Amino acid sequence: MNISFIGSGNVGGTLAKKLFQKGHKVFFGVRDVNSDKNINLKKELGSSIEINSIIDSIIKADIIYLATPWSAVEELIKSISSHLKNKILIDCTNPLKKDLSGLEVGHNTSGSEIIQNLAPECLVYKSFNTTGFNIMEDPILENRKSIMFFCSNDQKNRSVVAKLIEDIGFESLDVGPLSSARLLEPFALLWIQSAYKFGMGRDFSFGILRRK
Repeated sequence: MNISFIGSGNVGGTLAKKLFQKGHKVFFGVRDVNSDKNINLKKELGSSIEINSIIDSIIKADIIYLATPWSAVEELIKSISSHLKNKILIDCTNPLKKDLSGLEVGHNTSGSEIIQNLAPECLVYKSFNTTGFNIMEDPILENRKSIMFFCSNDQKNRSVVAKLIEDIGFESLDVGPLSSARLLEPFALLWIQSAYKFGMGRDFSFGILRRK
């Protein structure tokens, strides 16, 4: 599949490398193709991975991963919403406060639902937001797959998103409509505060135990 990443930081870069290794065509959509950061990214990832403008990357993509800071999301989605019609967008962001003490939105809406409202013809999915990029690099802990949830109001492409999650190495779990992002974003905050505030460190993840 043709997969575009808007956001070339730790999450976007890690997922891009993993999906490229699985045979997907991967490219980044960035504001400044010629910035030092993106030139270095090109050198790191190799010539097979393209770095384009955000609009060009969207036009080429079957799947778009949104992996930018929350503070940039509203302005960005407004500027590209007309290009997102019928595109699958996987929202990896969390609407975190700058000091990581809580969420800027929640309970009666979510960051993903705000994105959906800004781009109503886009097929928005929430996923890849509940753990750190280091776990995305290797989701196997104690010989078990970490869990990765996803949710969306779209019904047609759920198996596509589940397969992408499994390509990274996670167990995928469908948790229903996009409103479930109201649960997944606070769940991400639990991972973040456990890692940085409650002494767990970053090298842990969540899993599902099933009674046989």
